[in-house]
Amino acid sequence: MTHPHTTCPHCEQAFPSRPNKRFCSTRCRQASSQKQRRNVAPMNAANSPTVKRQQAEDYDLMKRLGERFYLQTPPAQRLGFVEQHIQLARSGQCPQLRRILTNPAFIRPDKEELGLFTRRSSSAYMTFPQAAHAYCKRSPWQSNIQDVVRGVTPEPPTGECPDCLTVDPD
Repeated sequence: MTHPHTTCPHCEQAFPSRPNKRFCSTRCRQASSQKQRRNVAPMNAANSPTVKRQQAEDYDLMKRLGERFYLQTPPAQRLGFVEQHIQLARSGQCPQLRRILTNPAFIRPDKEELGLFTRRSSSAYMTFPQAAHAYCKRSPWQSNIQDVVRGVTPEPPTGECPDCLTVDPD
């Protein structure tokens, strides 16, 4: 006996179905349910204390990394500082650092949001994720920070960076 084809309300694919089956797979059923739950109660900082706290912690760590990078690390050691943090985020050992380095709001911040920048100066300083992004673009990776941290871009063959690379003029 052949079953009539029904269209999945989530992925809109046709599939043979029983009369009581609405979704083509468990994955579509769960995704549809999650979408409905998030329409009722979105998981963002305005509606979730956990997300709000996590965003505040990410912001604080990003600020502290910028201060350590610009104010405590000598210019000659800054490339190593950036590389060390990129490798830590890339390894997956520090998910918070990974979130910070891949957060678009930190990589391309609004220049008017001076709280994101070291010493509240968007003209003199970059955010730490911006500096890491610039490093990745100029390094042998030649890719954006998100692809490097997420492992989309493979490790450079030698792991060396030319001496001429600079993250910021000092």
